[in-house]
Amino acid sequence: MIVFLFSNSYPYDYAIEQTFLKGEVEILRKRFERVILVPRIAQGNLLSVPESVEVDTSLADSFTFSRRVAESILAFFSKDFYLDLKNRLPASLAPTYLRKLFSFIAGANLTLKWMQNWLKSNNVLADEVICYTFWFDEITMGLGLAKKQYPALRVVSRTHGYDLYEEMYGLWPCRPRAIELIDGLFADSDIGEHYLRQKYPRFTEKYGASLLGVKDPGGFAKPSEDGVLRLVSCSMLNPIKRIDLLFEGIITAARMRPEQTIEWNHFGDGDARQNYINRIASEFPSNAKGFFSGYQTQRELFQAYLNNPVDVFVNVSSTEGTPVSIMEAISCGIPVVATAVGGNVEIVQERNGFLLSENPTPQEIAETLLKVCDNRAMMLKKRRGSLEIWQERYNETTNFEAFAQKLVEIRKR
Repeated sequence: MIVFLFSNSYPYDYAIEQTFLKGEVEILRKRFERVILVPRIAQGNLLSVPESVEVDTSLADSFTFSRRVAESILAFFSKDFYLDLKNRLPASLAPTYLRKLFSFIAGANLTLKWMQNWLKSNNVLADEVICYTFWFDEITMGLGLAKKQYPALRVVSRTHGYDLYEEMYGLWPCRPRAIELIDGLFADSDIGEHYLRQKYPRFTEKYGASLLGVKDPGGFAKPSEDGVLRLVSCSMLNPIKRIDLLFEGIITAARMRPEQTIEWNHFGDGDARQNYINRIASEFPSNAKGFFSGYQTQRELFQAYLNNPVDVFVNVSSTEGTPVSIMEAISCGIPVVATAVGGNVEIVQERNGFLLSENPTPQEIAETLLKVCDNRAMMLKKRRGSLEIWQERYNETTNFEAFAQKLVEIRKR
């Protein structure tokens, strides 16, 4: 059996997907004779992959501007184009949606032609192949369209946040049609699966939850022993992560309790990083310190957690799938404070942390952070709770082996 894994850029580091996919590829290669990685974008540094894993960049080569334009023009002759226009009225008449629809149809058709050509030129039978897309987008739709010519082909997709929750991120073109064409659609959280069942109930039999996970970090983080409250957070510096809100929450906590020393370390990069460093120097009270350590590989992040005291991990995002950053924290035994959005409500429970409201104020954040240093015995229990929840639900090996088995079973249908 052959499994194609379609990504945004992995095994290139352009989209930083290695955190998600490196461990999964190791497991897939044990279940399939061939594992072929197919990035949409072949830019950035090419990361190392296991010797038996193949990398095919021909799809990325076909996604040129001129070909997309040509396929966008051909969208006028697509039945799916007009069906989606009808089904999405009046939203489909908005210029932004029309541009998105043209681009989506173009990408799907380019993928369709690529798949047809690959099977033909490599003399491979469709009943030997399963296509697995890590994101539920036009690539998935195009592979589904290929099933008309190759009905024995199998196509499944994961779905996470931006490619799932349309009320938050905007309508996706041809969504019901894409689900109809494929063999399975797996959300990365139980809440995501419930969303699909409520949003598109016609295809309930195709849905499932397949949680992601992180590997065993090889140790446990230790709490502070000197009375300092040490916070960590980890994300790219983009608006939905609401780093400004966390910034204000920490300032509020420091002012509420001037005798309490607070140290905050944020891991993650973005254009605003230097601005935050400058703001810490000018805005933080004297009893608070802040550090913006930039992007860290998962290995570097684990080393930072295991080699330095950490009292709590904080996430105040406006929306989430199931954050890998929280999985990484709980695998090290770190309690979590997080907003009650998306998959956060599954991974953060009473036994391992505190859930904030969906849109907390700086005051709510501050009060919750100060609870961490007010009851040491409770926080030690929550540290054990984090480890338990990681082992029960977010262990990389357990989860990826289960998903690989699902792929095998779908291919054998």
